[in-house]
Amino acid sequence: MTINQAIRILDPATTAEELATIEYYGGLHGHEKMMAACDEACRVAVQIMRKYMEEQK
Repeated sequence: MTINQAIRILDPATTAEELATIEYYGGLHGHEKMMAACDEACRVAVQIMRKYMEEQK
């Protein structure tokens, strides 16, 4: 997942649109794909925040 994709999932202004797209293309497993995308977006964000915190030391 790219940082831009993670931002679109986590930003309240674009969350619904992005998750709807993921769910639509996920077919019968759309809800599962949507939840996995949320988890991955959170992991990307946490990784970036941890890196930022280390750089601020």
